[in-house]
Amino acid sequence: MNLSLCIAFVFCQIGLSITAKGQSVAINCGLPNNTCSYALPNNTEHTYSVAMTSFAKCQDGKDCKFKWEVTNGLIVGIPPATPSILEANSNIQIKVLWNNVNGNGTIKVTSDKPNGGIPECSQCPVGLTQTKTIPIRYLGTPGNIKINGVAQSGSYQVNCGTAPINVSVDPVTNATNYVWTYPAGWSISGSGNIVTLTPNAGSGGVIKVTTSRNDVPGLTTSSQLTITRLVPAKPVINSPDFLLCNPKTITATASNATSYNWVATGGIVANSPGNTNSAQITGVSDGTVKVSATSSVCGVTSAFSNPINVKRSAPLPASLLVTANGGGSPDFMCNGAGVMLNAYTAEPGTQFGIWTCSDPGNTILNSNGGTAYFNSYVNSCYGIDITVSNCFGSVQKGITICVDNCAKGTPIYKVFPNPAKDQVKIQFDGVAREALPQVIKLFSEVAGKEVRSVQGADHYESNSFAQEKTISIPVADLPRGTYYLRLISRDGGTDNVRLVLE
Repeated sequence: MNLSLCIAFVFCQIGLSITAKGQSVAINCGLPNNTCSYALPNNTEHTYSVAMTSFAKCQDGKDCKFKWEVTNGLIVGIPPATPSILEANSNIQIKVLWNNVNGNGTIKVTSDKPNGGIPECSQCPVGLTQTKTIPIRYLGTPGNIKINGVAQSGSYQVNCGTAPINVSVDPVTNATNYVWTYPAGWSISGSGNIVTLTPNAGSGGVIKVTTSRNDVPGLTTSSQLTITRLVPAKPVINSPDFLLCNPKTITATASNATSYNWVATGGIVANSPGNTNSAQITGVSDGTVKVSATSSVCGVTSAFSNPINVKRSAPLPASLLVTANGGGSPDFMCNGAGVMLNAYTAEPGTQFGIWTCSDPGNTILNSNGGTAYFNSYVNSCYGIDITVSNCFGSVQKGITICVDNCAKGTPIYKVFPNPAKDQVKIQFDGVAREALPQVIKLFSEVAGKEVRSVQGADHYESNSFAQEKTISIPVADLPRGTYYLRLISRDGGTDNVRLVLE
């Protein structure tokens, strides 16, 4: 590098130069604005360089060592441990970020002999120095916004209506401009750090003040306050969907409401004298009800509540679902295994009635409400129906269960009595000894463990089996409840039968 670089950077030399033996150093200022008369604190990098005069060696002094020291600012690109001091060979230029302070900064440069290197640089002058004072164009930050003279933080609730409010901030250091923004529908009068805002009836939003100074384009600071209003909330109807057998009164809840606006659809009527939070519901057919809330003070109406369904008709077949063990229809079961049947409906006010079977003589059907247990030892397909009703009528829905002997290697048999008290019998239909189940086990549904185990072949020679083809298992000593018989064939096939002890 040579001295002509100083001209290439468009540096402007300002201030006194310190001389020694005819040499001197001078601090020159580059971008922005090529001036040392002020500095901008808005994260703007300011460039400063040093030039040595009357010294023709060591690249006209450019390769000498220079120590830079800055106050109220940071030298860009150096370790954070010493952010305001930089000392190095050939370090003729630095960039500074000035702090946003209300005052001055300083920049100082001092020459020295470099460490090692070029022999002619050993003659670099030591201790040549120059210091410049840099005025920082500081801009203060507004404090909390005041409403009617009282400072507020975060948010502030303004009553509904159009009463004007005085809004202000304390004067901001060096600010020449104050720009106010405010919620939609509001208006402003006045200027500077004190203004008057006139709200509309009920809208809220943000009040914000932004300050700036004319001599620093782009440098701004701001403060803001969120304004809330006592507008009505979206109502909540205090009732689920319901069946309207007789006129019914329902209520709704919404904060800050002075009146309610009930709306019904379909064949439903919602009557609320005085537009209160309660309404009497009548009707001739299915429909819905919803409601909005109004604040007369704010002149604002909320969104409608979520609608509720009002039913005024008999149950719909499409809304009723009947399943066997969670499956569909028709379903399948193994002979004697038994299945659980379940009926479901989402319609309000629906009651589960009687379960019926197409062949009650060859089946077992025990029911309780929407749940039933079905079993059969006769291979066939059976229709099982349930009747559901409400105050407007009833509907019947069913499922088909097909029964077959599906246990691999297990003979045809039946289990009785079921429910049982003292003993349970397993009667086989003409079976050879090797075809009997190898093991018959009884499990408790509650405890989940085995409580009886019988070897099938051990009973083949007994008198009872010879006469009745029956294996008996005593159960009188067992707790009452639900059990499962598991018949395990010689080839590992299994068959399960649900058994109730009562």
